[in-house]
Amino acid sequence: MSDAVRETRATYDRIATAYAGRAGGPYPHLDPHVAWFAGALPAAGRVADVGCGPGRDTRLLRAAGLRVAGFDLSAAQLRAGGLDGVAQADMRALPIQSSTMDGVWCQAALLHLPRELAPAAVSEFARVTRADGALLLTVAEGDFEGFQSTEKYDDRDLRRWFTYHREPDLRALLTAAGYRVTDAHRHTSNRDWLTLYASRG
Repeated sequence: MSDAVRETRATYDRIATAYAGRAGGPYPHLDPHVAWFAGALPAAGRVADVGCGPGRDTRLLRAAGLRVAGFDLSAAQLRAGGLDGVAQADMRALPIQSSTMDGVWCQAALLHLPRELAPAAVSEFARVTRADGALLLTVAEGDFEGFQSTEKYDDRDLRRWFTYHREPDLRALLTAAGYRVTDAHRHTSNRDWLTLYASRG
């Protein structure tokens, strides 16, 4: 595990309770993403929510009728959410059999990997997804890469690693893993966010 990933996990462990309190939503910008994702999958489709944290999106996807397993590298984040059906895991080595998921949902999690590690994660998403499955991937848009402090959690000595991505490079990354990008969406809050819709095959 890289130093960037290790320190980011430690930070999420320490801020887990406060983070879970702030991540409860509502987040209206997610509604169209959930609608597209659920519509792209069979009824009661099997989904991996990768980087689920305390489970905000896991809950939203389950409410949409999907069978969702959540995965996060921070055990404290998972405990803070109090959900069943979640497990601690590295997104580059998911404890899932190949081609068993109807879709992978990864919202603001890939951005915590250094750029050179991102291809391994996207390849893992493709490995666990069936041939015509779907992917929703959201990242911060831009060119920055490095540590950022966590001032909003009142712990200025803690840092998280962020890697921002540009759409052409991210599309190329998904294409190399066997995905076909079908749409792109943007919104701005504390960062500029880029969401790609993609399918396998």
